[in-house]
Amino acid sequence: MALPEPLHLEMVAAMVPEHDVRILDMRLDNNLDSVLRKFWPEIVAVTALTPEVYAAQNILRHVKSFSSEIFTVAGGHHATLLPQDFFLPQVDAIAIGEAELMFGKLAQAVADRRGLNGVPNIIWRDRNGMFVHNDLSENRVDLANLPLPRRDLTESYRDEYFFLFDRPDTSVATSRGCPFRCNFCSVHEFYHGSINQMPPQRVLSEICAVSTDHITVVDDNFFMNYKRENAIADLVRSEGIKKTFSMECRTDSIVRHPELVEKWVDIGLCVVLLGLEGGCDKILKDVNKSCNIDTNNQAIKILKDNGVIIWGAFLVDPDWTEDDFKLLRDYVSENEITHTQFTVLTPLPGTQLYQDRRDELLTSNYSCFDTLHAVLPTRMPREKFYQNFANLYRQSDIGPYYELVRAGKMTVEDCKSGKIMLNAMANWERYIENDPILGEK
Repeated sequence: MALPEPLHLEMVAAMVPEHDVRILDMRLDNNLDSVLRKFWPEIVAVTALTPEVYAAQNILRHVKSFSSEIFTVAGGHHATLLPQDFFLPQVDAIAIGEAELMFGKLAQAVADRRGLNGVPNIIWRDRNGMFVHNDLSENRVDLANLPLPRRDLTESYRDEYFFLFDRPDTSVATSRGCPFRCNFCSVHEFYHGSINQMPPQRVLSEICAVSTDHITVVDDNFFMNYKRENAIADLVRSEGIKKTFSMECRTDSIVRHPELVEKWVDIGLCVVLLGLEGGCDKILKDVNKSCNIDTNNQAIKILKDNGVIIWGAFLVDPDWTEDDFKLLRDYVSENEITHTQFTVLTPLPGTQLYQDRRDELLTSNYSCFDTLHAVLPTRMPREKFYQNFANLYRQSDIGPYYELVRAGKMTVEDCKSGKIMLNAMANWERYIENDPILGEK
């Protein structure tokens, strides 16, 4: 239901203005050999989440087979939290943490053909094939003076990036980190518990530079700092900016400041992704969500009263019974949440859940860690679990989307493509593919 641009790659590219850079979005473009032949890069860097680890490894292996002289780098969440998965012959360096802190120095060191000992936040392979751990910087990225992302490098893909039914879309990140410790999330670990927020004027500069009509704010919780988000809204209004906005928010932030929702609706807020997680307090407590169902319900009402579309994200525990699935279906129906996302509770590397339950994992195959397959034992027979999981999507009704057509916010074709997507998610047999028990490939 979303295909965001590779924003962090665009941010990293902006840190090396003195170098010629290309971005190849291999979700949309598989023409790696052609780009290598035409561009002949000195450095190839990839980023990957856990389910993408094997693809990233294979890309770097392919690059090295094309030319062993190309310097290869792996970065991102998984590489930071489990760098040993990239201790491979085809990898020259691993970026740890935020790449803006090291990539400029790394690129210059490689260009100058000098040693890497002085480059912070990397693990690099020496001439003997041993991986050397450099010091980690105690600095943090200066978001106030961060260069604007190099969105020109992905311009050819822009029409393919979307959020729900808003296309083309532009992603904007205005903060990093989260103070909460949901046990299924690695954000707290990746940023070492710190919060870094971009000041309002710098946020405005980025919004003004966006060419698309729709912007998705990709912060983990945009309404976390009332004063800052209030100031940003004032700046957007004073500049007369006409955009529509989507964002991710916590329900407790919405309940604390419903007037902030109203203010953002006035300047174009149309969709909010809510991590509702479940339909009862026990589920929220089990994942350490730090809020309750009453708060969630209040937030749902506030958003609906303001005409905001709710994209409700829910977790499905492998330990569930049919009664638990029914409870969630009833909750979604009672609250009339028409835009839904259901994911299987997965112990992703770097999360507390991974530490607590790693001994229970049924597989070490990262392709299964896509949150659509159960990597933990299921209480129900696995086929039955997947049938119930798929039925959650079958419950979703495309009908309410036609209200958006009448409002001019989407096309009939968008509705039809959405229906196809929902039908695919409701096909339970697809979840058997790559299942760790029922036919792992």
